[in-house]
Amino acid sequence: MKKFFLLSTAFIFSLTMIAQGNSDNGKGNDKSKNEKTAKQGSTEHKEKVANEKTQQEEHNKKVWDGTSDKNGKGPVPSKNQPTKVRSAFQRDYPGATNVSWSKYRGDWTASFGNGFYRSTALYHANGERRDIRTPITRNEIPRNVIDAIFKRSPETRLDDVIKIEVPNVIKDIFRVKDILGGKPTYFYYNSDGQLVKYNY
Repeated sequence: MKKFFLLSTAFIFSLTMIAQGNSDNGKGNDKSKNEKTAKQGSTEHKEKVANEKTQQEEHNKKVWDGTSDKNGKGPVPSKNQPTKVRSAFQRDYPGATNVSWSKYRGDWTASFGNGFYRSTALYHANGERRDIRTPITRNEIPRNVIDAIFKRSPETRLDDVIKIEVPNVIKDIFRVKDILGGKPTYFYYNSDGQLVKYNY
């Protein structure tokens, strides 16, 4: 009788354990699925961050190419911008996305998503905007600017053109990179195609 009782108890215990495993409704599987999804999400997030960082580095290289400071350095990442600078930026570009701040040659710079483009806005410490720079394609350069560039230097490659918009100045400025004697040289044209000077 004891054997029968022990066997019955073991059998009932086994059934209970099996039933509990099934009553999980696959929660154990859900847990592993959730962990797998979380790992994939984490990997995708890391890839997205790495991709954004690469795009930011490429953008900075184009925007700041040929403008290094007196020590030969480019922009330095920044976390603490003056309140006036941050407020002015938020006022000027309320829809900005993926903003990355740095400091360069005494100015505060904000690189950000600006619709289809990535732009960089420069601000003095008092919140006054110095300019905004956007890499553009050859198709976006005004025809008279292209004509002036090729008239001056027919061999010019239009790979790196930066459109510079200056507050209170009607004509945009286009910074064009040219290679003269194996050395990169930068020329500035206004939207009328006139060669102009611009301070970095």
